[in-house]
Amino acid sequence: MCFSAPASFGVASVLGLAGAGAISKVSERREIPLASVPLVFAAQQATEGALWLALANEGLSRWALPLANAFMFMALVVWALWPAIAAILVERERRRRLAMIVILIVAILLAGRGLSGMWTHAYEACVVQNSIAYSNGLPYLPRQFAGYVLCTCFPFLLSSHGTLRIFGAIVLAGLIISAAVYTYAYVSVWCFFAAAGSLTIYLHFARAHQERARQLSR
Repeated sequence: MCFSAPASFGVASVLGLAGAGAISKVSERREIPLASVPLVFAAQQATEGALWLALANEGLSRWALPLANAFMFMALVVWALWPAIAAILVERERRRRLAMIVILIVAILLAGRGLSGMWTHAYEACVVQNSIAYSNGLPYLPRQFAGYVLCTCFPFLLSSHGTLRIFGAIVLAGLIISAAVYTYAYVSVWCFFAAAGSLTIYLHFARAHQERARQLSR
């Protein structure tokens, strides 16, 4: 599979439309973080699209370092926190919400670890086999990876909403496949697949909107 600037910008455009559509269908403010998931992924994919251009063009090379770290900030900090926050705000079952809160505590610690690592060791990026690989010279320990899987996937897998569980399963499958097959650039590849999977967030809100309209018409 080939990844490129056009692929990243194309996905960003589709997700931008999906995110705008999802936000237009929210019924309460607490749903906005969840509806914004495609928009945040769109911003991340657009950032990587710009990074592709910076890596391929010597005149833009000075932007490669800040773009690489902007992408990794979203990957390691934003996405460590966002799933639990978004899932908690729309969850009505107490036990599920409490489990998500526990995950959020882990996410805060994980995001802090990621941020401190970026602060002391900036990330650099390079193209490896048609994908972008990111590295800051620090090892990413197995317990960090396990924590990342917990924080990015399980808030959705624990949700009482079926569509969100499907999204969580897509994110988890993408992460496992990316880590196993694209070991040299799994962060970039996983974010690409997870971004595409976030289209299910739009379907979640579209379905809820249709259900509310159906109830009002009765």
